[in-house]
Amino acid sequence: MTLEVRHLDVSIAVHTACRDLSFTLNAATSLAILGRNGAGKSTLLSTLAGLRPADAGSIALDGRPLEDSLPRELAQRRGYCAQQQHDAFAATVLETALIGRHPHLGRWAWESAQDRALAQQALARVGLADLAQRQVQTLSGGERQRLAIATLLVQAPSLYLLDEPLSHLDLNHAMATLHLLNAEVAQGRTLVAVLHDPNLARRYFDHALLLFGDGSWAYGPAAEVINRDSLERLYGHPLRSINDNQDHWFIPE
Repeated sequence: MTLEVRHLDVSIAVHTACRDLSFTLNAATSLAILGRNGAGKSTLLSTLAGLRPADAGSIALDGRPLEDSLPRELAQRRGYCAQQQHDAFAATVLETALIGRHPHLGRWAWESAQDRALAQQALARVGLADLAQRQVQTLSGGERQRLAIATLLVQAPSLYLLDEPLSHLDLNHAMATLHLLNAEVAQGRTLVAVLHDPNLARRYFDHALLLFGDGSWAYGPAAEVINRDSLERLYGHPLRSINDNQDHWFIPE
């Protein structure tokens, strides 16, 4: 799926997240959004998902304006994983993963055996197959985060929008999640994710969008946009760049 953003203005209260933002992200391509706390990363992501209106500009999926899609149709095309998950009711891990199938079911339809098989496969991919019958409220923060990603896999949209998908994850599961998401991109998915680690963004994402907190931004190939000068401006802290002949890594001074 192609995501087209044209002359987008996004703000929340008196804070401007971005001004006159334009870019095109093609299928089988990934984008990392970086910025300080409060820069507007989550606000922009929810706007791209069609969950809140932009102040100006347009967003289109495969050339079709976002607002032209009905909610159910939009849910079949794009998936959104919020920064925090809220489980108001008791449910098992498998039942929670099955929520991802709801956009694909009829109004009065129940999940089929095939739907359950898709959910079980997704749980296996994130390492939760053995916890399928656990109550979701008993999960650790990292396990709940992996369940959220599994639910997105079950939904199977063409566009993935993830807000801090690596939060609560240990190193092993964070790297496994990045490899899983890269595999989805290789299968033709379009991926947009809010991240806090510029090193991982530079290494695992095709493009990067830096939000500087005053409405200004920088967009381009991750290997070009993510550099010491841009990161020092982005985070307001001096950095050291380390080159291992294959990649650059940035650490605080």
